[in-house]
This record gives sequence, C-alpha cells and structure tokens, in this order.
Amino acid sequence: MSPSAYVNQLNAAVAADAALAAKKESQSIKDARDRLTPLEERLGRLLATMPRDIQRQGLSLAVLQTSLRGRWRGSCHPGELGSALRKLGFQRRRQWRGESGFQALWFPRE
Repeated sequence: MSPSAYVNQLNAAVAADAALAAKKESQSIKDARDRLTPLEERLGRLLATMPRDIQRQGLSLAVLQTSLRGRWRGSCHPGELGSALRKLGFQRRRQWRGESGFQALWFPRE
C-alpha cells in the first residue's frame, strides 16, 4: 500500500467518525429539546398520530407513559400525564370488573 493511499484511507476514516459524532450530537440535542417541550404538547403530538378509533377504545396510562419520555430521565410521571390528558379533553373511566380485572382507561370526551 502506498503512503498516499494509506493517508487517504485515514482521512476517510476520520471524516466518517466526524460525521457519526455530529449525528449523535444532533440527536442528543433533539432529545433534550423534546424533553423540555411541555408534556401537553408532546402528548398532543402523540395523540395526533393515533387513529380516533383506537382512542375511542380507551388508552392505557401505562402505554402512553412508555411512549413519552420524562423531563429528566425515564418515563413521564403518571400524575402529570393524567393532568395533561384532562387538559386535552380526556376523561378516565375505571372498570372494576371484567375479564382482565381492574382497568383505568382514558377516553376522549364526546
């Protein structure tokens, strides 16, 4: 291998590493910006992607919670998520009996 081919190979590797690092940095900035966006906005965007028929069947708090990141780490707090759902016009219905036991599902107000 000639010295110039080796140098070209090194330059290509450095450029690839720099591109990967820039991509990771932009993703971390996007994630941080998303976490600092108010929960109601993030929840509204998530609900906008869901078909209305699925919303009418009832949404589980646990499913929504895993789809939304918390402000600092992990999933968002269930109490904050419930408050945001109420502000967006949803109501909780508790089902104490049934095949699957206790359920608390969130439905859009009609």
